[in-house]
Amino acid sequence: MVVLPIGAIALLVLGIVHRLQEAADPLAGTYVHPAIVAVVMLVLLCLLIGLVVQSATGRRARRVLEAMLFERVPGYRLVKAFASEAPMGGRAVRPALAKIEDGECPALVMDEFADGRLLVFVPGAPAPMSGALYIFTPDRVKLLDIPLLPFLKAISSWGLGLNTLLEAAQDGSSTELAKRSIP
Repeated sequence: MVVLPIGAIALLVLGIVHRLQEAADPLAGTYVHPAIVAVVMLVLLCLLIGLVVQSATGRRARRVLEAMLFERVPGYRLVKAFASEAPMGGRAVRPALAKIEDGECPALVMDEFADGRLLVFVPGAPAPMSGALYIFTPDRVKLLDIPLLPFLKAISSWGLGLNTLLEAAQDGSSTELAKRSIP
């Protein structure tokens, strides 16, 4: 699952470089190897695409493309929510503790309703991508100042390391803790 996407990306880049090398062959002449010109052309092409995407027209085109194509791909919004700093209307997925019955459980605040209620995902252990959805009032959810990835890693480890994360969040040292490895 890790090697296959990396291999596909490598093959795609090699294919693009090969095509650019064919196009750069007449331009390179005898002074520079065509592969070097192709790599430089690829870097310049990436920079140009980055500039276009950052423009107002590029942002509009990206939103249209997202709405028409990517939003229809199952799981796209979830991947975007976890990968982005502020994915859903400016609100990021936030680690939390949700009060259920007599205890608290690790949870993720996914969204907020107009009336203030929160859409909360309670992940299962050791598979944090499966779980249950709840709608809670804000008084039953305690947002945590903990980085998302260490929080999910602790859940997938049957809770091992979660106490360290929670204690660090209370002390205000959770950012420093995120830099270290959590079991």
